[in-house]
Amino acid sequence: MTERRARDVVGLVVGVSGLIATGIRSRSGPGETEQRIFYAAHRLLPQSVYPLAWWPMQYGTFGAVPGLAFVALSRRHARLAAAIAIGGTSAWIGAKGVKLIVGRERPHRILGGVRIRGKEEAGLGFPSGHAAVSASITTASVPYLGTLSGAASMAMAGYVCWARMYVGTHLPLDVAGGAALGVAVGSLANLILGVEPP
Repeated sequence: MTERRARDVVGLVVGVSGLIATGIRSRSGPGETEQRIFYAAHRLLPQSVYPLAWWPMQYGTFGAVPGLAFVALSRRHARLAAAIAIGGTSAWIGAKGVKLIVGRERPHRILGGVRIRGKEEAGLGFPSGHAAVSASITTASVPYLGTLSGAASMAMAGYVCWARMYVGTHLPLDVAGGAALGVAVGSLANLILGVEPP
């Protein structure tokens, strides 16, 4: 097994394990530590920052999947385009399925003092679909990126996790579980398709 494939296997195992662990913990409700982390992220910046915070958060939307897959394809990275498309779509659909299994409500329904910034999200909270999609895109893309670009992509995925708490739609375990799901499906996509040589 090559080092590249070994990394994807590790990513798959760690992602699945993280999703299971956070899902089990989420079923018992937010503990004191999780609540502290949520409120710290939620109250870090004032309401006035929301319009600026919204734009980069779109890296975690389903719309980013075909957009970035098209960019990869236009640069003649067919396997990367396919990995983004397969991984991102699987993350988006998978998050919806796991929500039904775990059944965790969103923050404003179980905690006090939560301010919804933007449109109130429908449905359940765990795992975060935004976190799953952004982590999947990043995981699929990093093998093709340079050091700085790869770090920027990982920073964007981390930003999406924070932003989902800032806008009041997800708790810390929601975004951690979503990120774990994204790492798992992004790694699996690269395992199945293989990574193009530079």
